[in-house]
Amino acid sequence: MTRLEIETALNKLTREELVALNKAIVKRVKLMDDLKRMAANANFEVHDRVAWRDQEGDYRTGHILRINTKTISVEEDGDPEGIWRIPASHLRKL
Repeated sequence: MTRLEIETALNKLTREELVALNKAIVKRVKLMDDLKRMAANANFEVHDRVAWRDQEGDYRTGHILRINTKTISVEEDGDPEGIWRIPASHLRKL
């Protein structure tokens, strides 16, 4: 479907139909994001050794304590109080 065809179809919808369509689209996008996160999280297990770069670009290492829905909790090496919550997409196994 071309962009023009989509715009033509949207112009025929009522406000209520557009709101319903919007809700369905947002729900679908969230589902796609959740599936992507779950696939990324599946690459890791508790106790895996991992590395990442922090906000300043410094290289850090640690081990996984917990795999959460959106992030992975990692204890930094040498700092038992240094718990980081990092998206799986920013981690790599060592």
